[in-house]
Amino acid sequence: MDLRNTDLPITLKTLRQEAGFTQEELAPRLGISRETLSAIETGKESTIKNLPDEVVSKWWSICRSRAREETRNCFFEQVTGYFDKVMGCFKFFNMKR
Repeated sequence: MDLRNTDLPITLKTLRQEAGFTQEELAPRLGISRETLSAIETGKESTIKNLPDEVVSKWWSICRSRAREETRNCFFEQVTGYFDKVMGCFKFFNMKR
């Protein structure tokens, strides 16, 4: 998932923080290293360019229930906007707000 030029890295960080996870706690749940999680949150181009959809899906699933509604809506709009723009349709994971 190439999410360069989006605010999704900031939103993912906000989701994690609002859910009460540290990078060290969330990374193993996502199946990635803390360093990779940090690179995602800081928007490191090479990491964001190759970010698997599954990581974003897990991040959402793990953190959404404790995140603020505003943050959840922001995430949802960014991801659906990305897929609408790139693929011309919304066919991401079964995402519940």
